Amino acid sequence: MDSALGHFSKVFLYFGVPVAVECDAVVGYLKERGLEARRRGLDFLVASVGSLRLGFWCPREDFPGFDDVEDLKKVLGVDALDVLVIVSYRPYVLVDYINSLLERAHRWYGVKLDVKLLGISSVELETGLEEALGRALVEKPQKLGPGVETEYRCPQCGKDVLRLYRQERFFSKKYRGRVVESIYACPACGFKARRMDLLD
Repeated sequence: MDSALGHFSKVFLYFGVPVAVECDAVVGYLKERGLEARRRGLDFLVASVGSLRLGFWCPREDFPGFDDVEDLKKVLGVDALDVLVIVSYRPYVLVDYINSLLERAHRWYGVKLDVKLLGISSVELETGLEEALGRALVEKPQKLGPGVETEYRCPQCGKDVLRLYRQERFFSKKYRGRVVESIYACPACGFKARRMDLLD
């Protein structure tokens, strides 16, 4: 697909203002999963799961002009996020660029922002959202809630049992059937895992 056509296809005019339709898709998908998204602009929204803060950015420009990490904090609030999901025609270009800004801020100024960057291609939005949300949830399991002890011993350290921090049943577009998604972590060593069980 021509890149200009790909960019045009993701933007509509709403009372003369361009709106990224990917953000509407994100809102709809999160609602299906029982999560509420709050808009922080035409192309940015946030959602919380427990105390885990997720940001979803659907840039209206192919390459927004962020010069440093202060721009990222001002526009996207990355200093208040645990995970930032970028939804774009070429998401990994943006992921690499923002990662370089974060690394430069840490190396030059000693500023470390503990935010995980994930990318979703706008041409694979349905399955991409499912996978990105799963990866976001397993990033910091302890923020999802207190969790419950399981019978499974940690496969990494063997010192403690895994805790189950979240379990959800839903229809998976990726697997084309009902699944149970479980998020585990070990309190002793920090091992974490996401398990998908197919029901159909």
